Amino acid sequence: MIKKAVITCAGFGTRFLPITKTIQKEMLPILNRPIIDYIVDDCIAAGVEEIIFVVKESEGRLVEHYYTEYRSLKQHLIKMGKYEEYKDKLSLHGQNEFGDKIKFRFIIQKLADRYGTAIPVELAKKYLGNEESFLVFMGDDFIFNSDGKNETKAMIELFNNSKSKGLVTCVTKPEDELHKYGIAVVKKENGFTYLNNLVEKPETGTAPSNLANISKYIFTPEIFDIIENQQPNADSGEYYITDSATILAQKNNVCVYTADGEYLDAGNVLGWLKANLVVANNNPELKEDLRNFIKEEFKF
Repeated sequence: MIKKAVITCAGFGTRFLPITKTIQKEMLPILNRPIIDYIVDDCIAAGVEEIIFVVKESEGRLVEHYYTEYRSLKQHLIKMGKYEEYKDKLSLHGQNEFGDKIKFRFIIQKLADRYGTAIPVELAKKYLGNEESFLVFMGDDFIFNSDGKNETKAMIELFNNSKSKGLVTCVTKPEDELHKYGIAVVKKENGFTYLNNLVEKPETGTAPSNLANISKYIFTPEIFDIIENQQPNADSGEYYITDSATILAQKNNVCVYTADGEYLDAGNVLGWLKANLVVANNNPELKEDLRNFIKEEFKF
C-alpha cells in the first residue's frame, strides 16, 4: 500500500500576478478551501499517511500554517461558544487538528536549487526511503468527481495490479485541445496500457493518441537516479518530471491510468474560475443560487 505523497508547490505563479506576490497559487481558494486541499483530501481518503509539501523558500509558511493547528482561533471560538459549530472546519479531514491520522512534512526549495517539476521529487528523497513507492502531484490542479470516486485510490490499485515501476495519469481530450498538452504514446499488453513516450504539445493532427498527461504520478525509487542524471530542457533550462517519467518508461514498465473525473487546472486565472464554478455547481447549498445568478446576470 502506498503511504506517502509529494505535493509540489514551489513555483512562482506568474500567471496569477499580482496576487501571487502575496499568496502561493496553490493556496488560492476553490470556494472556501485552497486548491491544494482537494488533493490532500483525496490522498487521505486513499490511505496516504504522510504528505510531503515542497514549497518555495519565501512562501512556505503559508502552506505550513494552513496544515497546523490554529490555537488562537480555536481558543477564540471556545470563548465565544462557537467551537462546536466550527470545529469540523478547523479539522478538515475528520482528524484531531490533522495530527492523529496524517503526518505533514515541509521541504523548502531554495531559489539557488536546480529548478523544474522534477526537483521537488529529488528534494523529498530523504523522507521517501529506498524501497517505497510514492505519489507525486502538482499543487494547482485536481480531478473532480461529482459521484465521489477517489481517483488517487484508483491510481494506486492500477499501479499495484500492473506491477509497474511507475504510473502516469492521463485524461482523454478532444482533437482540438491535444496541442495544449503532453500526449502519451502507449502500448497495450496483458490488459494494461503502458507508456512509451510523451510528445509535448504536438501540432494539430499529429498527436499519437488522445491521452493528455496531467502530471499525477506514482514512482518507485528508481526515479531518483534518473532525476539526478537527467539533462535540463534545452530551451528553458528546467528539469521536468515528464522527462523523468519518459526516461523511466524506456527502461521499465510505466502504466497509464486514465482518469474518469473532470480535470480542473486551476493554475491559470480562467481555469481557476472554471474550477470554482464546477465545484460550486455540485454544492447543494450553492448550486441553485449560483445557477439563478448566472441566468439573471448573463441572460441565459
